[in-house]
Amino acid sequence: MKKLNTNGVKTLKVFHLIFVMMWVIGVVTMGIIYFAYPQSGDELYSYFYIMRLVDDILVIPGAVLTTVTGIIYGTFANWGFFKHRWITVKWIVSIFVIVVGTFIFSPWLDNCLEIANSERDTALSNMYVTQYTPLIGIFSGMQSTILIFLVVVSVFKPWKKKKL
Repeated sequence: MKKLNTNGVKTLKVFHLIFVMMWVIGVVTMGIIYFAYPQSGDELYSYFYIMRLVDDILVIPGAVLTTVTGIIYGTFANWGFFKHRWITVKWIVSIFVIVVGTFIFSPWLDNCLEIANSERDTALSNMYVTQYTPLIGIFSGMQSTILIFLVVVSVFKPWKKKKL
């Protein structure tokens, strides 16, 4: 299969880094928003609505496009998918973060947003909201840490090349 030339790889790297930034900044922003402590039902609704916007505008497109550019890297550059352990770790951890975000974190956020929208002030004491709001904060912090770890792995490229 034909590989990208040097300029193609550099262009791909620029886009990959932009998409990684979108993903990381979005998740970190959601973690920061967690500390807003809404005092009214309207604030609670806005709190979850802003998190949903950040997720929809930065996190989801950033994660998807990072994955797409990663697949292009693996296919059309010399990095491959499993040639280096650090790349394998990045793939496994990235897919884990995406799956957890999609199937656990996002439904919690959507349910809290829906409850806050329909109940407003009473949502502040809703058992679902009071149970899952701290979990949303914890997951945002964990995902932020994991994504920053992946950036560090990308820069330092630890672990030696696999012997095939």
